Amino acid sequence: MVRPDDALVRDAKGRPVLPGFIDAHMHPISMGLKKLRLDLSQVRSLRELLQVVQNAASRAPRPSSRFLIGYDWDESLFGDEKRYPTRWDLDKVAPDVPVALRRIDGHLWVVNTKAMQAMHLPVDHPFVFKTDGQPNGLLADDAIRFLKPFIEPTLSEKREALRIASQIALEHGVTTVADLYADLEVYESAVADDDLTVRFVCCVPPATAQHLKAPLRWRIDRERCEAKFVKLFLDGSIGAHTAALREPYADMPNETGRLLLRDRTAEGLMLEFNDMGWRLAVHAIGDLAIDQAIEAFRFVRMEGKRFLRHRLEHLELLRPEHLGWLRRLQLVASMQPNFVARWQMPQGLYELRLGWERAKPMNPFGSVVRAGIPLAFGSDGMPFGPLYGIVGALTHPEPSEGLTLRQALLAYTQGAAFACGIESQVGTIAPGKLADFVVLSHLPEERNFADEWQSVKIVATFVGGKVEFLRDE
Repeated sequence: MVRPDDALVRDAKGRPVLPGFIDAHMHPISMGLKKLRLDLSQVRSLRELLQVVQNAASRAPRPSSRFLIGYDWDESLFGDEKRYPTRWDLDKVAPDVPVALRRIDGHLWVVNTKAMQAMHLPVDHPFVFKTDGQPNGLLADDAIRFLKPFIEPTLSEKREALRIASQIALEHGVTTVADLYADLEVYESAVADDDLTVRFVCCVPPATAQHLKAPLRWRIDRERCEAKFVKLFLDGSIGAHTAALREPYADMPNETGRLLLRDRTAEGLMLEFNDMGWRLAVHAIGDLAIDQAIEAFRFVRMEGKRFLRHRLEHLELLRPEHLGWLRRLQLVASMQPNFVARWQMPQGLYELRLGWERAKPMNPFGSVVRAGIPLAFGSDGMPFGPLYGIVGALTHPEPSEGLTLRQALLAYTQGAAFACGIESQVGTIAPGKLADFVVLSHLPEERNFADEWQSVKIVATFVGGKVEFLRDE
């Protein structure tokens, strides 16, 4: 490769230079909003959670209809009681302020009685959870729509959240983020103001895709932001007991979760979007949901005008019999290794929900790679950061399902670019590609990575050849 005379030259001083990390599954606005509202991600007990809420509620004006909103509590990390908070818990510390707190997975919220009264919540809805026949304040998946009008941020708040999330991404060496439920108004506004420092690939809700008709008719700025995917949910989450399972939850023997769409509905929607030119990103966590996804994709391949490159998101309970179908259907496995590090180790959330026999082989990255299925890594913001995610890939409790350091890095770069449909632009450092790369302080050897990853510093992050983040030295 010949260097142009006017090329900008940077000296990395012998440090590792890698392609910019790509987070293939993220919710950047939610990550930013957490910093603008109550951040509950570091809370480590139910008692502490209630104290944080009480302190915030004491500062709220009276009377007030404005909701007190918190993000990212995780009962699996509580040291006192590993249970969901309820409306009765919240009522004790905030009886006269409406409160809504989101679980870290986004599939479960808890509200207090004051909030329930404002929402006029239909108590017979299947995703309004109950204790002894009474709504306990927990809302999952489809029931969350009754809460949304009361917690929806303004456009200016979303813009600020996107700026915060972009800065966090750059500080972690991430140059491209796939927003898996994108609000296009926010991106249109940011592009109009030339206010994007990170590349974004937008995955839109079904209603947005139906309105736009085809992805090629709407493109904000192809180099920094484009919309080409539509997101469908087939089930919920393991943490909320709403992932659709073949067998019951170990800690809730009468519950198997539930599918969010009927088989025919899933097939019809997926065929419609495929034929409109949208690539699909289909959320399927439980083995029953993965069964449904595969059958729907088989239908689309048989009936569709053409079969595009689609993705399956999460695949946490992927079974050996699923692998052949993923390969034959040429589906991309979009997975989250940080889930392993956070919840899949012994005595973690997954063992609590499913028992160790089912929990240990979950998230089978090794099987996916050996089967020749394209693998992409993202964080889903739980927590954010490729270096932490790599730890999960290297230390899988089932050794045969772990990856090498090289394989994990590829999933965060080349594999993620392929999943996002931008492999011709980014994902590798090569002539003709965009100059997105990250400079690390050092890269520990594979055998030491899990112990030493926190010592690795992001020295600089380049997007399109421009230094968007530079660590003070």
